[in-house]
Amino acid sequence: MSKVAVVGAGAIGGTFGVRLCRTHDVTFCVRTPFERLRVETPSGAYDEPVRCATVPAQVGRVDWVLLAVKGHQTAGAAPWLKALAGPGTVIAVMQNGVEHVERTAPFAHGAEVLPMVVNCPADRLGPGRMVQNLHAGLQPQDGEAGRGLAGLFEGTDVKVTLQKDIVTALWTKLCANLAGGPVTALTGQPRGVVRRPDVAALARTLVRECAEAGRAAGAKIPDDIHETAVATIAGHPPHLSTSMLQDRLAGRPLEADPFTGAVIRAGEKYGVPTPATRVIHPLLMALNGGGEGG
Repeated sequence: MSKVAVVGAGAIGGTFGVRLCRTHDVTFCVRTPFERLRVETPSGAYDEPVRCATVPAQVGRVDWVLLAVKGHQTAGAAPWLKALAGPGTVIAVMQNGVEHVERTAPFAHGAEVLPMVVNCPADRLGPGRMVQNLHAGLQPQDGEAGRGLAGLFEGTDVKVTLQKDIVTALWTKLCANLAGGPVTALTGQPRGVVRRPDVAALARTLVRECAEAGRAAGAKIPDDIHETAVATIAGHPPHLSTSMLQDRLAGRPLEADPFTGAVIRAGEKYGVPTPATRVIHPLLMALNGGGEGG
């Protein structure tokens, strides 16, 4: 039995954390506590009594941290990580984007940071209530920590696939995110908006710039990913949302910095032009508020 802390019990933290409640010592680190965690999945429902902590003083060192806050919220989780993490701890970063290690390492206190791709379309209905829309999967970086994560979820229905090339996996997922997230958030419309030829052209440009930056960073990304990624979004039922649109409609901060911000930073680092991304990024950031320059 491992000691596990889930930092951020939203759709991702709740959906994966509930799988561990019966076999491990799990604490959910949250703002709003709840006594039970219910997650509806395609194969049935989980409904488990849980232990919640609302301040870092209520927790101590653990074996595993499932860091399930969004990328731009990582710094805000620093007090939790200070209490939970240290040498011997593994921080499993369950976030979008490509900068898992760069964002988390400054707050790791000697813990190992494990990057991964998360595949789990899910929604948070309220404190302690989630719905998982498709089957859940994790693709951690191959190595001792990745194999340990596979062992942690052994006996659950979570498919853990070790990734020998985590750079390619992360950048490929970011390309998929950029095919629909920014244009749906900016228009306030679901995935069907990508069926407009003009919007599809913009989405393809964003994905192309992301792919070019990713290749410069070492990712092996297909040359036609800007076509296939946008075609995939356009082929979905038009009423389906994206996580970025859901955040906008709920008044939550958008994942602009881990998405378009990361592409711009990589472009600057490797000398890759990202003109369309540079136009879209400040518009997404402006939706987060903060006034002039926010």
